[in-house]
Amino acid sequence: MARGAKTPGSRQPPPRWADPRNPLAQQHAALVQAGIAAYEAGDIDGARARFRAVLDQDIEHPDALMGMGIVARAMRQHQTAAELLRRSVAVNPKSSTAWSNLGNALQDLDLWDDAVRANEEAVKLEPGHPGIRQNLGSVLNSIDRPYQALPHFREALKRSGGPIDAVINYATVLSRVGEYGAADRNFKRALKEVPAHPVANFHYGMNQLWQGNWSEGWPLHEWRFLSGTYAGSLRQIAVTAPLPDSLAGKRVFLFREQGIGDELRFATMVQDIAARGGDITLECSAKLMPLFARSFPGLTLVEARHLAVDRGEEVFDVTLPTGSLGQYVRRTRTDFPRDRTLLKTDPRRVAAFADRLAALGPGPKVGLSWRSGLRGRLRSDMYAAIEDLAPLFRLKDIVFVNLQYDDAREELAQVKDRFGVTVHAVEDLDLFDDLDGSAALTRALDFVVSANTSVATIAGGVSTPGIEFFGRPIPKGYPIDGTDPWFPSIRPMGKRPSEPWSGLMREIAKVVGDLTRKQ
Repeated sequence: MARGAKTPGSRQPPPRWADPRNPLAQQHAALVQAGIAAYEAGDIDGARARFRAVLDQDIEHPDALMGMGIVARAMRQHQTAAELLRRSVAVNPKSSTAWSNLGNALQDLDLWDDAVRANEEAVKLEPGHPGIRQNLGSVLNSIDRPYQALPHFREALKRSGGPIDAVINYATVLSRVGEYGAADRNFKRALKEVPAHPVANFHYGMNQLWQGNWSEGWPLHEWRFLSGTYAGSLRQIAVTAPLPDSLAGKRVFLFREQGIGDELRFATMVQDIAARGGDITLECSAKLMPLFARSFPGLTLVEARHLAVDRGEEVFDVTLPTGSLGQYVRRTRTDFPRDRTLLKTDPRRVAAFADRLAALGPGPKVGLSWRSGLRGRLRSDMYAAIEDLAPLFRLKDIVFVNLQYDDAREELAQVKDRFGVTVHAVEDLDLFDDLDGSAALTRALDFVVSANTSVATIAGGVSTPGIEFFGRPIPKGYPIDGTDPWFPSIRPMGKRPSEPWSGLMREIAKVVGDLTRKQ
């Protein structure tokens, strides 16, 4: 028999770091366990010292490498953490825990596809572990693949016996995929156990608002500041509650919500508050300043974040985030005005863009945006890929204009090569930062087709007609007369995440095709 060959049925010896007969291996295992205990007790330095002691004697000890990687991540040394955890799984590729932790570290580096693969490897090794299942579900949900995340959250819930965090995660993803009734039942299940749970209340409230249950949803929406997942919770401003019916003689500070879309949506309520009197100061994003200055001429505008209020250097009688106005002025469907235009565009810029659009040739001018810019071109359940818009590109006599606000040159070239269609880009306009210009261009268009991003919100804000498409069904209670409650010029349309985009895009193409018959 050749040297090193194994006899039938023979077993490979364990690696040196896992050999129960090796005293040094046992010593290292004890140090690793002590390091884990120190880390869990919040003693980062103690944990690092114990893991380091092992690595000083065995530089490739996989559990010590994993421990050091977890410590590095806690210290926000994200690149180092990923490198250490990669080394750990290279030495011991059968450690589900190391793969799962590697997935967490890769998320920190925005390496989302790699993070998915690492978590998938962890689940493959230990499919019955609820925490590992939940990690994979979380990363998939974070990159807008909630439909793919759903079975992992469901399995985690089944395996774990129903801890409240698992129930809330499951309910949140059910809402994202359009299972609104099932989401409600699971949120209620969580709140029955812990009635004051901030995350459960906030997401249950969001589910109610999305279903058009305004009076039920707004009070729950106030939990967002305690949920720990909301950027506005970092503000150090005392909120006035309840809002007085009359604000005459009072100084009022309205501060912004997170995201341009929310900021615009909630700004539609500012006019209602201004009607109550008072000296109103409105905080807004820097890139909305020109638009808001034109749209709210009677208000004082300050650029976000106006920290003088947080620090107590500037004092107001009433302070409220704009997202808290709904509970006072948008409690029912009839409270939503159907005849207002939020944003006043620069007429000279609108006219200049109209001339440039006319020069592109005859036919309706239709703006396009197909995805969010947050995750670039990562595959998503919630956003379309450019090729999914094929039914639109087969239409005749339509002039398409790019409204995608990040670098879409490769995708636009793909449309030209595959469909022979030019989606015209306004090269000298920064669609991301020059929102005054973006609004003017949008106002000059005949129609907009957009994913559920700020592009659709700007179109609604300037009253340009359009369609906002979603990767989940539109609840029956949300639209008012078939259009968005906040922006009546916009028609929301959706599909189930399990369905391809082609069916929805054919419906949208019919609407856009009708534009040519009307001109």
